[in-house]
Amino acid sequence: MTAPLPEPRERLLADLLAFVAAPDPGTFDALAARVVAYQARALPEYGRLAALAPPTGWRDAPLVPTDLFRDLDLCSLPGAAATFRTSGTTGVGRRGARRVPDLRLYDAAMRAPFVAHVLGGDPRPRPWLSLIPTARELPDSSLSHMVSGLAPELATTLTTAMSVEGGLDLDAALRALAGDAPLVLLTTGFALVALLDALPAAASAPPGSRLMLTGGFKGRSRELSEPEVLDLVAARLGVPPARVVPEYGMTELTSQAYGRPLAPNPGLRFRVVDPVTLDDLPAGADGLVACFDLLNLDNVSAILTGDLGRLDERGRLTLHGRAPDAVRRGCSLTAEEILERLR
Repeated sequence: MTAPLPEPRERLLADLLAFVAAPDPGTFDALAARVVAYQARALPEYGRLAALAPPTGWRDAPLVPTDLFRDLDLCSLPGAAATFRTSGTTGVGRRGARRVPDLRLYDAAMRAPFVAHVLGGDPRPRPWLSLIPTARELPDSSLSHMVSGLAPELATTLTTAMSVEGGLDLDAALRALAGDAPLVLLTTGFALVALLDALPAAASAPPGSRLMLTGGFKGRSRELSEPEVLDLVAARLGVPPARVVPEYGMTELTSQAYGRPLAPNPGLRFRVVDPVTLDDLPAGADGLVACFDLLNLDNVSAILTGDLGRLDERGRLTLHGRAPDAVRRGCSLTAEEILERLR
């Protein structure tokens, strides 16, 4: 008997784009099985892993550690519409990279979760203040790509007050904060702390402003807990914790998660696994975070992160930092490195 022919990529892509446009949780498992089968055929390295224990669904698809993105080009097609790279790695000579040959899924999927969580469900454009360098400056940053891609539709004005060459532009930030309309502030953890440290006492955000916060607060020069940062934001900017929305994404994923706890977008599923056996742990147990990203069609969908966390009964994730032996990395460290270099 001959093996079945691989499913045409364009047909699977069309069905995934349709899922993004009208998410139906009831179709997730079947789509995930098709994605895993496609990736096992299209990526020889992944196919060899899958052949050792053929998966029956997304939960038992072979997990690829994020560290492997430093050593392998895990992409099934030639060319690159973008190449996203990890930032802030230390003690390692190579940065992890994900070559993305087609950005249609990435760009289609990022708007609805951002509107639902960061904008509180209100898509009306409003002014933005971003402490994330632009995609023109950082074309290999998936976070910069997301912010620069969403702004033309959702921002009346975009003030970018953090750059690779100049660091924090406090004057630009103060001009944005001085406006009357509610503001959307987009920032990494360390960029936010740099802004809060530099702000004069009288500065604050307009009433009704919202803040998207991504990246951790554990770096080389300073460490803060999330409650400490939320207290600072409320005291210095006047933005209450309920309007501070955490974002979780990574170079190796197409999808993001938002909130406290983190709710994944419709194409993303979290697992928390035993670090030795990689078996699923029950809700409420601490372990290593794994992800299945339905939209990572041309790369690998089943990812093992170096993060520690806990799931609740609804599949939402609370992070507890990095595993002790995990490579330190992240978009927040990018901001810290920029500011450190300019001192």
